[in-house]
Amino acid sequence: MLRRVFIFLLYCLFVLGIVAVFLVLFFPRDKFLGWASSYIGKKVPGIELSMRDIKYVHPLKIRIYQLTLSDDRQRWEIPVDTVLMSVKPGFPVEHLSIIGVMSGGDLSFDLAPASKSRLELRNLQISELLLADLKMVEQAVDRPLEGILSLQGRATVNYRKPGDLRFTGTMRIDNFSAPLKQPVLEETEVRFERVESELVYNGGVVDIAGGTARGALFDGTFSGQVWGAVPLSRSRLEVEGALVPAQALVDKHPALAEPLKSYLNRYMTDSIPFRIEGTAAEPVLKLANYEWSGPALD
Repeated sequence: MLRRVFIFLLYCLFVLGIVAVFLVLFFPRDKFLGWASSYIGKKVPGIELSMRDIKYVHPLKIRIYQLTLSDDRQRWEIPVDTVLMSVKPGFPVEHLSIIGVMSGGDLSFDLAPASKSRLELRNLQISELLLADLKMVEQAVDRPLEGILSLQGRATVNYRKPGDLRFTGTMRIDNFSAPLKQPVLEETEVRFERVESELVYNGGVVDIAGGTARGALFDGTFSGQVWGAVPLSRSRLEVEGALVPAQALVDKHPALAEPLKSYLNRYMTDSIPFRIEGTAAEPVLKLANYEWSGPALD
C-alpha cells in the first residue's frame, strides 16, 4: 500500500513538473502572464494581480518577479519583489512552499487547502520589513514611519471572498519612530527601540493584546482594537495603555521634573495612563489626569 502511494506521489510530482515546464518555458510568456492575471481577477473578485515575469527553476519551482496585488479601484497595493513557489518534499502536491522578498524583508509560508473554499498559510513569517518602504501605510497614517517590522503566526483566507482573512500571531517592530503632529511631554516624535504585541485579525478588525514598548525616554504597555476601512486612513482605532517616563526624559526636558513628580506622587504610581482614539490619519492622544504645557495630538 505504501509503495503504491509513493509511486502515485512521484507520478503527481512528475506531472506537475511537466505542466510547469510547459506553461513557463513553451507557452508564450506574455500571454501566460495575461492569462494568470485575468484568471485571478475572475476567481477572486475585486482583486487585481500583475506580474513582470515568471520563470521555471529546476526542480519543480516557479519564480515570479515584481508581483503586485491591489484592489480593482487601486485604493491599496501590495508590491512583492520576487516569489519562489515550490513543492515541499514529503508534502502532498497541493501543498506549496512560498518564499518571497518585499520592502527589504523576507516573506515565507506553507500554503495548503484548509477546506473547500479556504487556504491556510502555515508557518507564516515576515522578517525585517522596512516600514519606510510601505507607502500604503505611510499614506494611511499621513506621516513617515521608520522601523523594522517582523510578523509570525498562522492565517487562513477564503479565496472566494478575499476580505475574509484571519490571522493569529505576534508582531515586533525594532527601532520604531514616527513624528507627532503636536508635542507630547515636550517630545515631537515617538521613538522606541522595540515594540511587541499579540495580534488577532478577523473580519476586518485587529485585536491587540499584551503590547509592550521599550525606549530610551519611555517604556509602555498597550492593548486595543483597530477597525479596518478603505481607504486605510479612515480605519478607526481605540488603544489604551500606560507610559513609564524614564529619567532620561527629565534630563532632556528639565521643565517636566516637577509636574511629573507631582503626578506620580499624587496617584502613587510610576506610569501615566493614556488613550488613543480616532482614525489612522487623525488619532487623538489623551494622558489621564495629566496637565502639561503641550497640546494633545490631533
